[in-house]
Amino acid sequence: MLINETKRLLKHKMLSSHPTSLMIWGPPGVGKSQAVKEVAEELGWNLIDLRLLLLNPVDLRGIPVPNRELGVAEWFPASFLPNTDRHGAKGILFIDEINAAPSSLQASSYQLVLDRRCGEYVLPDGWRIIAAGNNATDKSIVSRMPSALANRMTHLEVDCDLTDWKSWALTHDVDPMVVSFLNYRQELLFKMPDGIDQIKGFPSPRTWEFVSNDIKDYHGDIEAAYPFIVGNIGSGPATEFLAYSRVYGKLPDIERILDRGEGETVTGIDLLYAVCGALVSSLVRKQDKKRFANFLGYISRIPREFQVLAVKDCFSAKLETLLVSIPAFSKWAEANSDVIL
Repeated sequence: MLINETKRLLKHKMLSSHPTSLMIWGPPGVGKSQAVKEVAEELGWNLIDLRLLLLNPVDLRGIPVPNRELGVAEWFPASFLPNTDRHGAKGILFIDEINAAPSSLQASSYQLVLDRRCGEYVLPDGWRIIAAGNNATDKSIVSRMPSALANRMTHLEVDCDLTDWKSWALTHDVDPMVVSFLNYRQELLFKMPDGIDQIKGFPSPRTWEFVSNDIKDYHGDIEAAYPFIVGNIGSGPATEFLAYSRVYGKLPDIERILDRGEGETVTGIDLLYAVCGALVSSLVRKQDKKRFANFLGYISRIPREFQVLAVKDCFSAKLETLLVSIPAFSKWAEANSDVIL
């Protein structure tokens, strides 16, 4: 299951009148935590990020306080648990990296996950529980999830896919060079190192966002940002990205193509990937019909498979409304309907 589909299902379950706790499984860096945060933001709900690994097994229960009048101990709930007065009527209690905690700590959440309570504490009606963690095969530090806990949750398995990721990246200001490079080298969107002793930086949707931020910090100077890029994605992918950036610098003026309909047609697979990514990223930043018409005019001069790639990226970037309003688009779509379908 891909991240955008996971988000859709999460949102549906958050609004359900029959709430069950959800468990999201997937490799590190594919966007599990980001998806939960974006769902909370889109719903206008609060989000509490709880890490069991940082707690003692009894912390969820709270602290016993003597009631001398009744001769009993009363339990004060932990302040990090949702409270309507402090945290709002609706929200998500997100238990991230749940299976990084030892089994004894995971067991402390049994009652909360299933019965929405822990001792005297009761989860507010408007709050929902989502947990997330990595698989044992992901070379992460994980503990086996007790079957009693696993059976208390609904499980969703997520993976990453370039088309799915681009629909996020193109609308979240990810540097166009990163998007273009991954169009060119799709297998580097996510690549776990072979040996566990080699694991430092490696390519993932999360670390490519880090690369994008480093490019912005250095104002597009890839040579200066290179040590950080290596630290994010590893030396092999970083070296490829550096070489690609030198090709990217040979692109024609993208703004001149879109604003004035002028610009030379590029050749070479690497340049074609680069120009498609740069054109779509520029359309995201500045949208009007004239630019979309010039976009269609330009891509009509490049090989057909790259025309389709550029148009599909426009749809991924949620630019379809303006694109299909261009008169020339109907003719283009009809001529390429077999490839699009």
